[in-house]
Amino acid sequence: MKRTTSGQHTFKRLSFNKEGNIYFESFVLKGSEKDMLGVEQFPRVVDAAGLCICLEGKGEVGIGAQSYQMKKGDMSVILPNDILFINKISPDFKGYTLACTPDFLSNAEIPIPSRTPIYLFIKDNPCVSLEKNEQDDLVKLCEFLDEYDSRKDHPCRQEISRNLGYAIIYEVIGIYKNKQPLRQQPYSRKQALYFEFAQLITKHYKEQKDIEFYAEQLCITSRYLSVVCKDIRGTTAKECIDLHIMVNARILLTTTTMTILQISDELNFANPSFFTQYFKKRTGVTPKKYRIVNRPT
Repeated sequence: MKRTTSGQHTFKRLSFNKEGNIYFESFVLKGSEKDMLGVEQFPRVVDAAGLCICLEGKGEVGIGAQSYQMKKGDMSVILPNDILFINKISPDFKGYTLACTPDFLSNAEIPIPSRTPIYLFIKDNPCVSLEKNEQDDLVKLCEFLDEYDSRKDHPCRQEISRNLGYAIIYEVIGIYKNKQPLRQQPYSRKQALYFEFAQLITKHYKEQKDIEFYAEQLCITSRYLSVVCKDIRGTTAKECIDLHIMVNARILLTTTTMTILQISDELNFANPSFFTQYFKKRTGVTPKKYRIVNRPT
């Protein structure tokens, strides 16, 4: 685990990067474990790409701002910088997990860079149900990789591991295509605009909360930006901005000891009263009440 500091608070990030050329790490999660992956007590930003297959039991996981009920045979896919939170796991839960470094994913010559429709589809649909043969084939590939990657003295170990890793990614892409076929093609104009908008929100959400700023950066009107967001995500541009702000506000309230004033300042609201009104309008409760109810004791 490592920490990255922002202002007066620290975010814990779950990292699978290690010293040396290690591309993958595989392990089995069990419901009897406490604070699995360090994400059961608090949400974490994940510095990795990975998948988890539920082999037994069930659980509720939060990915980004959505919650998903996982049961036996379900798979979740995590992409770099996703926010992960394990809400509940049954005692009999057992999951097979494989994670790789973000560098491995970005350097791979495979059709899953962040500017392709399949990437956007997976990010919007991180959990899918597997057929029995899909689960068996995927776990078999993961175990095959684990076996070959452990041969530390093999002169071609890294090359073999890398290509087996590509095979697993292709397998996941194939599963998603079978669930909902997607044509492999470059982003449409609207998809490209939405992606750039999402990137801009990540960089400027604290300072810029108005649609006009983002529309100007994209050289389009604010009305057309909302049309783009409605077509791609089903929400308005303003709702996209608010969602990102609220996700970060919830994290600060549940994972730090910052005061409401400090959080208000961190998110660049005019004053705590305005932040409280903004938060309550979107959740139905004040930030203080949200912290009391949702922060683990």
